[in-house]
Amino acid sequence: MIKLANLLPQSLYECVVARVSLDGSVMLAKNRDRAYAPELEVVHEIVNDVEVVYMRDTITDWSEGMNSNGIGIVNASLAVNFDEKEGELAKDKAEKGKTTRPSYDGEKIRTALAKPKLSEAVRSILSFAGQDKKDIGVKGMTIVANHKHSFVIEMTSQHLPIVKKIQGDKPTVRTNHGVAYPDTGYTGGVKRASSMSRQQLAANALSGVVSRKDVLDALSVQRTSDKFMNPYRRNNSYDMTTSSQVLMDLGGLRFEFRHDSENSSFKGYINNLPKGYDPKINVIIETTTNNK
Repeated sequence: MIKLANLLPQSLYECVVARVSLDGSVMLAKNRDRAYAPELEVVHEIVNDVEVVYMRDTITDWSEGMNSNGIGIVNASLAVNFDEKEGELAKDKAEKGKTTRPSYDGEKIRTALAKPKLSEAVRSILSFAGQDKKDIGVKGMTIVANHKHSFVIEMTSQHLPIVKKIQGDKPTVRTNHGVAYPDTGYTGGVKRASSMSRQQLAANALSGVVSRKDVLDALSVQRTSDKFMNPYRRNNSYDMTTSSQVLMDLGGLRFEFRHDSENSSFKGYINNLPKGYDPKINVIIETTTNNK
């Protein structure tokens, strides 16, 4: 049996997350990069009387999304040493017939999405432990928002959370290096250079966007000839490519999901809503290709 570790010696966990204000609404967006091919699904259900929609990586259980009260959550990792191995560890165990949960943050984000109030969602991100009582809170760079208020939460297992309220309409972008804690995430070399480049190029691109329909396209355009430095990673020498994008219109209650057919497999839209229920969130699922 061929192990994924033999095929993917370095499964990086990198992304671009952003908050933008457009068309009178607040929106959250994300480009999700992987060096393995994630198996993705979109789940639409009721949890604790709250309608939620989220994407889920079935290999790692990673999830993020929004609810019908207009609360959305996206996250970029800072625990890069562990996360570089997360996908291959999960896949390797699955190939051996073992059940694995390499990260509890997917469950934590789904728990926060089931909260009816933004304040409760923020509190959950900071304090919910889930199955591992020692692993408290969602680690990394988390943007949580509704159509009125937005926050960036930065924390790791070694750093207490710092919560910063986002002011104004200027785009806020986070990648995989610490801001409040500069010793976290990628701190040097080409990976930090890429993290800095992706943050700046994404911020510049989003500053020129005037409509919701252009957000994901703006995050897809190649802004520099070095493909590894772009917000949307196409084929490059580091084998790090963008596998999916998500856009959440928190005021308009719209969830858009794009999966890259060359770098991920889409397992489907899972509709767990009660029979006869009229959903409040409009879900749009599209397919794109890495070479678009």
